[in-house]
Amino acid sequence: MNFIKYLLYGVSWGCTVFVLTNLVGYWTVGDVFLQKTYENFLNHVVGSIIVGIGCATPSIVYQVERLTFLQQALIHFSIGLTTFFIAAFSLKWIPTTSIFLVVLMVVVNILIFTVVWLLFYLYNRHEVKKMNEKISEFTER
Repeated sequence: MNFIKYLLYGVSWGCTVFVLTNLVGYWTVGDVFLQKTYENFLNHVVGSIIVGIGCATPSIVYQVERLTFLQQALIHFSIGLTTFFIAAFSLKWIPTTSIFLVVLMVVVNILIFTVVWLLFYLYNRHEVKKMNEKISEFTER
């Protein structure tokens, strides 16, 4: 059942990021930003959903207790990034006109993935702390 939950989280995150990316691109660059999306809309939507699934679904690895946290994080991070880069290069989200641009975009996307992962990690750690405090309140009575 958790797999379905993570799968649906992935679909919703993929759609949300797709919409937000296109909104920000439109607001900063204008109609030019949306031109490639218009030309191949369905593929871009499906690609975004696949990336969302590829980033959210591997979160199930954190339930595998025999793995260390570092192993879990590396597996999750690797699957998410691999899924993203396959979609990004297939759909030309990353320009391949120069090696410098490719390297720059790869580094920028790895940094973005790292920041997003850290934000989710900090949020979840905070939630666990709150739950543990509630449990302590009940056990102290």
